[in-house]
Amino acid sequence: MDSKGKKVEPTELERQEAASLKKLYDSKKRTLKLTQEAIADTLQITQGGVSHYLNGRNPLNLKVASVIARLLQVDISEFSERLADEQKQMQAFLRFADTVEYIKPSERNVLEISEPTIAFIPLISWVQAGQWCESPDPYQPGDAEDWMPAPPNAGPRTFALGVVNDSMTSPYPGQRSYPHGCIIYIDPDRQATNGARVVARVGGEYTFKAYVEDAGRKYLKPINPTYDKIEITEDVHICGVVIGSYMPE
Repeated sequence: MDSKGKKVEPTELERQEAASLKKLYDSKKRTLKLTQEAIADTLQITQGGVSHYLNGRNPLNLKVASVIARLLQVDISEFSERLADEQKQMQAFLRFADTVEYIKPSERNVLEISEPTIAFIPLISWVQAGQWCESPDPYQPGDAEDWMPAPPNAGPRTFALGVVNDSMTSPYPGQRSYPHGCIIYIDPDRQATNGARVVARVGGEYTFKAYVEDAGRKYLKPINPTYDKIEITEDVHICGVVIGSYMPE
């Protein structure tokens, strides 16, 4: 789904990837004794969901591609150069630390992919953000639009959002900035402190801003000075603290 909750149709390239994957699955399923139900159990989705991926109704994402490739004993590049390149970028992104403590695989919104091990967290839409912020256990299999590698400081309910405007884009060189398209990681169990980047509910809308305490008052402040700051009143609720970000190429 896009930011307005509408289903995004697969592109021609994504349909071709699905067709290539289905051809691999059909050629290997008997030898490997691999059923769509077994794939569904591993992914924690329904068999119908697996069928949608194999038949190109839903575009493949890195998490799904990684799991199915491992079960089929093939490289992702055999059916998707796009996702193989994305996997390389993700692995490079995680290579900054010698030792990474990943989220426990028992948590429902995390799936670990072996060789190398990568923990994933769900990328959701802003339409879904309210449910994720308010519920103690919001995750349902299939909720995610995509899956992102978990940063080492992620909590069990951490999720990701795509930045959709330029309110957190700095006009000044060298200042931390979160431009449109940037992926932010939000931990709803973190306590906001002065200067933290947060996602907050203002009325019925959700927004990404900096949390600021000044002279006994609290604000949501944009990095971009062309946007107005918002005073925190009883109608404003901090939903989670941003613990990291990633800018896709």
